Amino acid sequence: MLELTLDAAGRPGFLIRAISPMPYLDHWAFRKFAAEPPLASRLVAALEARGGTLAVSWLNLGEYANVTDLDQRLEAERLLDRLLPAVFCINVEPFEVVARQRRGDPRAHADEALAQLFWGTAGAKVPTTVRPFIASGLFEPLNHPRLVESKARLSGIVKGRLEALRREHATNADFRAAALRAGRAPDAQAATPLLAITRTLVATFFPDLRREITDNDALDFLHAAVPVAFCDAVLLDGATVHAVEQARRKLTDVKMAPVFSGRGDGVERFLTYLEGWPGRPAD
Repeated sequence: MLELTLDAAGRPGFLIRAISPMPYLDHWAFRKFAAEPPLASRLVAALEARGGTLAVSWLNLGEYANVTDLDQRLEAERLLDRLLPAVFCINVEPFEVVARQRRGDPRAHADEALAQLFWGTAGAKVPTTVRPFIASGLFEPLNHPRLVESKARLSGIVKGRLEALRREHATNADFRAAALRAGRAPDAQAATPLLAITRTLVATFFPDLRREITDNDALDFLHAAVPVAFCDAVLLDGATVHAVEQARRKLTDVKMAPVFSGRGDGVERFLTYLEGWPGRPAD
């Protein structure tokens, strides 16, 4: 939740609070809800009825860099404007969040830089006490060559890291042994739950050296790791759901959010879960 604050001198500021139920949508899911008003209305109503928040990441915005259709970018703005201020800005860079956790930051997964964009202190978006948080004008300019390049650079960095770890797994017997016992190793238990989840998700890329790790794999990994650790329900593509469930079977003592797939009736099950909160996903 984004909340307006005033200091003793009356100067405005804001707070970010994670309030359950807190779902997260990856890129295809975000676009689907933005484009289909009945789905958007059910999501908004479910969160309003239960006082929840939608987790939104810079990656949700960055993925629109390749969306050339202006109407689709405006749909995203309208969805968030319906939800605001019931939005939690989440940092989906897992190693950065882990580093902040180890420094004792109680809000390690909050992304204040992203929240600043919704608060709108720059340009014509001046906050008011009537409606201090807006998404209007946020997605409209996102289809820009520099943003496209930045997104490609990011996915390339993550993909390179995954490929390097996979090569080490193939050539280093000690590394393979550590990966095999990641779910029960003492150092994994002593680390943050997010680090255990991240390591185990990375390991799902290891076994098949013939399978190319793509840019989309890298982005899907980012959409999954932190949201699964901190959110209450996550809607992902089918392949990423499979990877998360593999990790869940290894990490039996680590709490992970239920994940729902875009395949079959996954979207309906995701909404039903939120509408019935607190509850548990259907088998």
